[in-house]
Amino acid sequence: MKILSLHVDYINFKPLKKALKKIAELSEKEREGQKVGESLVVLAAVEKGDSVKDSVKKLVENIEDIAKQVKVKSIVLYPYAHLSSNLAAPEIAEEILKESEIELKKKFKVVRAPFGYYKEFELKVKGHPLSELSREIKAEGKQVQEEEIYNPSQLLREISKSRLDTSKLKENDHRIIGQEMDLFSFNEVAPGMVLWHNNGLIIKNGLTDFWREEHRKAGYQEISTPQMMDSKLWKVSGHWDKYKGNNFISGYEKRLFALKPMNCPGGMLVYKARPKSYRDLPLRVAEMGVVHRVELSGVLSGLFRLIQFTQDDAHLFCADEKQTKEEIKKIVELINFFYNKFNLKFDHVELSTRPEKRIGTDEMWNKAEKLLEDVLKNLKIKYKVNKGEGAFYGPKIDFHVKDSLERTWQVSTIQLDFSMPDRFELEYTDKDNSKKRPIMLHRVIYGSLERFIAILLEHTNGRLPAWLAPIQVRVLSFTDRNEPHARKVIKKLGEAIPKIRMDADFRAIPIPTKVRDAELMKIPYIIVIGDKEEKQKTIAVRVKGDKKIKTMKTEKFVKSLNREIYEKT
Repeated sequence: MKILSLHVDYINFKPLKKALKKIAELSEKEREGQKVGESLVVLAAVEKGDSVKDSVKKLVENIEDIAKQVKVKSIVLYPYAHLSSNLAAPEIAEEILKESEIELKKKFKVVRAPFGYYKEFELKVKGHPLSELSREIKAEGKQVQEEEIYNPSQLLREISKSRLDTSKLKENDHRIIGQEMDLFSFNEVAPGMVLWHNNGLIIKNGLTDFWREEHRKAGYQEISTPQMMDSKLWKVSGHWDKYKGNNFISGYEKRLFALKPMNCPGGMLVYKARPKSYRDLPLRVAEMGVVHRVELSGVLSGLFRLIQFTQDDAHLFCADEKQTKEEIKKIVELINFFYNKFNLKFDHVELSTRPEKRIGTDEMWNKAEKLLEDVLKNLKIKYKVNKGEGAFYGPKIDFHVKDSLERTWQVSTIQLDFSMPDRFELEYTDKDNSKKRPIMLHRVIYGSLERFIAILLEHTNGRLPAWLAPIQVRVLSFTDRNEPHARKVIKKLGEAIPKIRMDADFRAIPIPTKVRDAELMKIPYIIVIGDKEEKQKTIAVRVKGDKKIKTMKTEKFVKSLNREIYEKT
């Protein structure tokens, strides 16, 4: 069985028509639907092999556990077949949900949505760390180990069936753009993970190199921490209990390990590796860290929602509040620099305050929230208060950008943390030789690198700046007789701009077809070489989708493109 639990402010649902022929008819009252206020909505898909007794017991235990953590008294059981492709027989599924309802009613107010009906629904999910949890409930019993018999050819055919369904996607969807530009692909053998093609990896590496260069200038040290670490570490940090349903767990020599769902605890270990003094602070460590979080297949969405993704985390350790405020100001400047570079404008800024489920004292939270508020006011940044949506260890500042389609996205964040240094017993030696706790900042610029790429592709419709484009220049020959001269142009461009990413199209097909193919790849500069260009020793350049053709000397083009690439304009 697979479940997705959502802590909501409300859910409103209404059955429309039967999805299963043999299902019982609903009463008039049931057909009206129902609205439930704050509750735990449990989307459930019963799978083949789920027994009634065992599944009911485990489902109830899981719901009780989650409900206790989020402190709700109302449960909504919502059949949701889209969470699995291995569904149990309808009569088994319905019985499990009915029996679970009976058991849950002993402790909670329970609403069960109709089984076997298409339903429209609307809900508002809270934004705290426990508001969305996915879990897989497996049946108990002895597993009989049998010799596996399989057909490699059949398995390969199943793997090869994995194709992107574009029928319900908008034209500017990053998945369509990614397909047209040959950037990446997905396959069911690796759900929620990306197969990066050469062109896509150029973009990913380009953004990483830019990030690395600017962080070096800003005084950051780059680190890298292990992908899998002992459960002891996650128990110290608090992530083991807070996110136990969203961690990938593995055993090794009678020890439990977790694939890291975030980079923070590894940063703590780096800090603790050597003694620190006040002279070492502020210490800025940054990591392009790959993380893994369990997500059900039904909520995965291209590069926007993944199981495996890259976070550009940084952790800053400061000596006191004054130093902390100075570092936050520098982070804000860095965020502004990055997003101006990509022509993404900020829509609004949020100050997210203490959640109900948190660690640390009220005194600590009062101090942390005031510090962030003081910085925002000092920088004259208008902000909204997002009450109760801070991290479990501290308040945060969230930055929201607006793209070319007028959509807003939460991207960068700055989180203030007095708690984690205590949990990890971090310390530094002050001027008077006393031991003190540093103040910690967590922050990201891109957020998820993959998600940022998706935003950027849709914001630009794939027309990336030349410095980031996978192919920067394509040279086309008008006819076969122009090919030798076109090759000379390519050689000249390559010598003048050593790092240029360039290819050619010398196929014996009409020039409009060659231009159309280059346009589909969103290549910034398309150079056409014909008789006229060969005779006049010029090049005809089509610039970034503009239908007008510019005729110019090769030297002028080189100078302009060189500046664009190296200055990242």
